[in-house]
Amino acid sequence: MKRFSLILALVLTTSIIFAMPAIETPTGLYQATDANGRTVSLTSAPEKILVAAKAALMPAHALFLFPEAQRAEIGLSKTDQGLGDFFPLVWPKITVGGRVDQNASVEELMTKNSDLILLKATHFESLGKGLDQVSVPNFTLSLETWDEWKAELPQLGKLLGNEARANEILGLYEDRMKIIEERVSSLADDQKPTVLLLQGTLTDNTYSFKIAPDSWLQTWMVDLVGAKPVWKGSNKAANGWSTVSFEQIAAWNPEYIVTISYNSPSSEYRDAIYASSLYSDLTAVKNHAVLASPADLMNYIQPVASWVLGAQWLAKTLHPELFSDLDIEAQVRSFYHDFYSITDSAVLDELVGYYHASVESN
Repeated sequence: MKRFSLILALVLTTSIIFAMPAIETPTGLYQATDANGRTVSLTSAPEKILVAAKAALMPAHALFLFPEAQRAEIGLSKTDQGLGDFFPLVWPKITVGGRVDQNASVEELMTKNSDLILLKATHFESLGKGLDQVSVPNFTLSLETWDEWKAELPQLGKLLGNEARANEILGLYEDRMKIIEERVSSLADDQKPTVLLLQGTLTDNTYSFKIAPDSWLQTWMVDLVGAKPVWKGSNKAANGWSTVSFEQIAAWNPEYIVTISYNSPSSEYRDAIYASSLYSDLTAVKNHAVLASPADLMNYIQPVASWVLGAQWLAKTLHPELFSDLDIEAQVRSFYHDFYSITDSAVLDELVGYYHASVESN
């Protein structure tokens, strides 16, 4: 009788177990498609993330938009373009253990034992493929245009398990852009000023200038703010900055020239134009409309997260009557608060101070 009772109990227990619904891990929670079209899957939220190789600044900026970055152990390659390093200012722990060599090989990156490696999309061939072969999870980001920001940020959010934050960030961008778009929409074509963005370089004490491709964020920003990028259609390189001659600059003769530098103050190149007799007959020079682009520890007119501050500054500079109520200092403060959750007033004051220093002599 006892044996029968034991067998009956076992049968009933087994039946109950098989009747219970299976406990499944949600599919796709840490799965996303990267800039190179690969589906990358993680078994859990990444706790150790490395942002590697050259141009680490751009994926690092995107990563730190998410609170998950604050909770993870982060490793970075060089992120100082020359104006200073943003990340140690805000997250001092980032410096622990030093930085990863920008030119580190696949073998060297493997030794970091990262749960996830973020790369600029241009490094897929040189690094991403090799990391795939040794089963090291890696995810690429391009982030060169607004369309790429809109497509790639939600994918990064999915990989981190927080797509809602990605959508929140995109909404913050769109709120700022909407104000610009609505106000410049009233401009007739002949009310839109002609603008030339010039990236300056100095080699052997000789200044030269370059123009951006049509598809890049820098060109798009000028269109966005109700102006005409006079160089559009002239950069045949398409995938990089192209040197432009003085003769071509003179032929365009734009109403505004905005100088850009990513590794030194842009004012250096503005001052060089004003000091050169070669440029003295240009309309922008005569009207004192050669301007240094804004920056803090990064120039705003480039595809890093703070590009929207560059767009706001450009809109106010070109159309002061339409944006008289737009306080750029307040926008800098709210940007770092809303996008990066920075509440330390001393840090915000420092970033605002860098901004003012970059444009104070315009």
